[in-house]
Amino acid sequence: QRLTTFEVDGGGFSLFGDKPASILLSAYAVQEFSDMSAVHSVDGGLIERTAQWLLDQQSGDGSWGGDNTWVEGTFISGPQGDATLTSAYVVWSLARGDFVNDYRFEQGLNYLQSKQDGVSDAYTLGIVANAFVEAGNGIGRSNLADSVLERLAQMAQQDGDATFWQNDGDTFMGGSGEVGNLEATALATLAFIRSGKHLDLAEGGLLYLVQNKDSFGNWMTTQTTILSLQTFIENAKQASDDVDATITVKLGGQERTVRVTHENFDVVQLVTFDDVSLGQNELEISVAGDGRFMYQAAGSYYLPWDTVPAYAGELGLEQAVNVDVAYDRTELQVDDSVTVDVTVEMAAPDGHADWALVDLGIPPGFSVNGEDLAALVASYNNLSEGYDQATIERYELTGRQILVYIGNLSEGKPLQFSYRLTAKYPLRAQTPASNAYDYYNPGVNGEAAPQLLVVRATTD
Repeated sequence: QRLTTFEVDGGGFSLFGDKPASILLSAYAVQEFSDMSAVHSVDGGLIERTAQWLLDQQSGDGSWGGDNTWVEGTFISGPQGDATLTSAYVVWSLARGDFVNDYRFEQGLNYLQSKQDGVSDAYTLGIVANAFVEAGNGIGRSNLADSVLERLAQMAQQDGDATFWQNDGDTFMGGSGEVGNLEATALATLAFIRSGKHLDLAEGGLLYLVQNKDSFGNWMTTQTTILSLQTFIENAKQASDDVDATITVKLGGQERTVRVTHENFDVVQLVTFDDVSLGQNELEISVAGDGRFMYQAAGSYYLPWDTVPAYAGELGLEQAVNVDVAYDRTELQVDDSVTVDVTVEMAAPDGHADWALVDLGIPPGFSVNGEDLAALVASYNNLSEGYDQATIERYELTGRQILVYIGNLSEGKPLQFSYRLTAKYPLRAQTPASNAYDYYNPGVNGEAAPQLLVVRATTD
């Protein structure tokens, strides 16, 4: 239901639901809702009209792209201006939504075939490969992707037993560096698994994805996580029926066992040791039975907030984003309001984020003055041409946090804003930590420590 709020009046989807719609985001919506329809009730009319809007945006040469791919100034410069990448993503999305019988889909496929030889980067070629594989499965041309898959195989790089594909630019979701590599690797691996070709490279790609999963079970960004999970789900579908094994995990003198069979092989088995003694502990994993398995070992620990600065360098906790959250008072009575002042700025010299997200913790027992936040967003409407400061584009309220979407955050140009909270109950509580990060490269982040608030009952 929240996703439907980003549909644009007149067709398509945009970053915040405002006109004009974006071709890439609309194609993304077709994929999202088509995937969801397999496991949940989805309005087929929504998918149909979005697909038709996409088909209506096609250029005369069969491509999609150009100035209407993204709204100018609302996204990074880069691959969204590449008509081949945009067209490949649209064709892939339409094929996944089973819109392959329209003549315009065939025109898009012909355009891609005429442009594929000019694609030189692994990320774009991975999208082209998936478009051809999905289209071939839908229209009975199983060999449609063969030449692209061969070229993609030649781009593979080895990291021990793992295989990865390097992306030197930005992905259309804004990923770069290691995030871009993960997206490119997931795309290549998915194409190989779906096609049944170069499965040795696909196995190496799966290993690379497993090795780069973080301790929370994610892959750095939403998009890399989605692509990685799609790849693992597709691989699970191809798994053998002969899986039957008992896995034993030992740590610090303790032992856990799990049984993996054909009935549960596609379910993540979580084994926890939450009472291990301090010091060095050896991890031992053994398998008895049939099947091949991947695993990840992750640990967590806690530090008192006042000790974090002393360990920042050693633990790699230096902040790439400065975020300061200040309450104008920390002692108040029920029904009193407290003003929260927030300052956010990129910390690194020349640091910049096209889109940043500020996650502000809501203290327990407090309500948020939504009018303040709505006024903040409205104050950035109709800015003068050439405005080069950070902007507040949108906010969302959850039960425990305020999410503020910021555009054009840069070093040397701090963004400052305020909002009010109202105390509802007498209590003594610590506020949640607040943090800010580059939305598409969340490793670029910063955090503000919690603060203690005391609310007393109203006195006569």
